[in-house]
Amino acid sequence: MLRSLHLFAEVAITGVLVAVGSIALVTLVPSLAAGVAHLRREVSGRETSVRRFAVEWWAAARALWPLGLATLALAVLLIGDWQLAASGVVPGATVVAVVVALFAAGAVAVVLRAVGAWSDDDGEPVPGATTRGTLSVATQRAADDLTGSALLAAAVLMAGVLVWMLVPLVLVVGGLLALAVVGVEVRRRALPND
Repeated sequence: MLRSLHLFAEVAITGVLVAVGSIALVTLVPSLAAGVAHLRREVSGRETSVRRFAVEWWAAARALWPLGLATLALAVLLIGDWQLAASGVVPGATVVAVVVALFAAGAVAVVLRAVGAWSDDDGEPVPGATTRGTLSVATQRAADDLTGSALLAAAVLMAGVLVWMLVPLVLVVGGLLALAVVGVEVRRRALPND
């Protein structure tokens, strides 16, 4: 029971750290990567200090800033497409809306997989991790484990519902998403290899 409460508290703290690290929207992806590494260290019983998070955030920001920028640009594009489809001006707006929603779910899963690929199972950054390398690993994992990718997309959807219901929960959503990434990666490793 006490261990569960400790993990809950660490997820909340991680959420606040990710929220602070994401103030510049371009740093959302590196902040999540540092949050995943932080929670992986917590689960494996290693050091989880704020100072360590800051060091990892800086390393993730240097390695993953192009992915953060691309994610922000893609989000703006998809929101624009969604609004255009919702306006009904485009012929076949319903089909366009469904395609945009499916593409967004896939993109979210790949980005969260990339966030998880930035660090190893013990929460240490993968040596020489780059945007290209993490995206390559992420797309492979997303294709190999479609159920895990769907779980990640569902986690983002639920995080959006939480924030919609109570806006201050935006402070813990980063921790919840980091926990979802850690959980899906643990699940993926436990799957039998074909």
